[in-house]
Amino acid sequence: MAWAFILLLAVASVVIFVVLFRYYTPIGSPSGIFTFIAAGLTFAVLLLAGVVVLHTHYRRTKEHLGVLLDDAEEHARIEHETGDIILSLNKVVSAQSDEEHRLNKELRGLFLETVRGLIATLEARDEYTQNHSLRVAGWSTLLARYAGVSEMDIETLERASLLHDIGKLGLPDEILLKPGQLTADEFAVVMEHPERGEAIVKNIKLLSPTRGIIRHHHERIDGGGYPDGLSDLPQLVKIICIADCFDAMTSNRPYRPSMPYNVAKEKMLEVADSQLDGQLVRDFFELLETTAEGYRSIYHVAGIPEPGYREENEQRLEIRSERDEDSY
Repeated sequence: MAWAFILLLAVASVVIFVVLFRYYTPIGSPSGIFTFIAAGLTFAVLLLAGVVVLHTHYRRTKEHLGVLLDDAEEHARIEHETGDIILSLNKVVSAQSDEEHRLNKELRGLFLETVRGLIATLEARDEYTQNHSLRVAGWSTLLARYAGVSEMDIETLERASLLHDIGKLGLPDEILLKPGQLTADEFAVVMEHPERGEAIVKNIKLLSPTRGIIRHHHERIDGGGYPDGLSDLPQLVKIICIADCFDAMTSNRPYRPSMPYNVAKEKMLEVADSQLDGQLVRDFFELLETTAEGYRSIYHVAGIPEPGYREENEQRLEIRSERDEDSY
């Protein structure tokens, strides 16, 4: 802008002096010579002023560019340091998260082992139901894995299976250990144990998700179970019902001996799709007979058939196990 103004003055001055020199000043006269000298001096002054203005503008521009360059370098330095800090923080947070994950896994494992030990101690009271909850938990989690249930739900189901009969703590020995069939009144007392079990765990935060499974593990899909007569049962409840039923049939009880494998299987298939979920019942016996892990779980049962391992069924459990490990 300053340069344009100086250029305009210079051009205007030259034009004015040319006009004066050409039309109003005699050629060769002292006034003409004076006008020529004045024009030259004016042009020189304008040129000098332009140089001064240019130098000042250049200096200011250079200073401004220097400030911008310094700001850019400082900004780049700050960004670089910020990036390093963020990277370091991410590493710290990741390490802390991994440590918390490990501790949570250990805590869950310790909690589960504590529950197993507690249940084993409680079940020692009745020789006929010793390790019943441990076996139900094993078969429940095995069937859940085979059916593709999520790891979080499997963990909930395992805890619920271990604790599903905890409501029997309040049953008197004359009922719990009675060698014969129970009377109607005695059975009515036994039927209260799911609700009592739910009441025991409801105030324990880690066990809160197990409440519904514990309360409904004696329900049936035809609505003929207890305590609420439900028919629309969640998948986890359907699974524990199958595992609980199978262990009850294949274990000695005060009022009858244990059933051999084929008899228990036949009776459970008879009530499949009426009392028990049909597809899950068929999956249950399929995994017991066609997978190594399932077959090992029934070594103690009388009359087990020869195994017929199937690679595709083994893979269903293996894939589930790999996902379980990756989820931690």
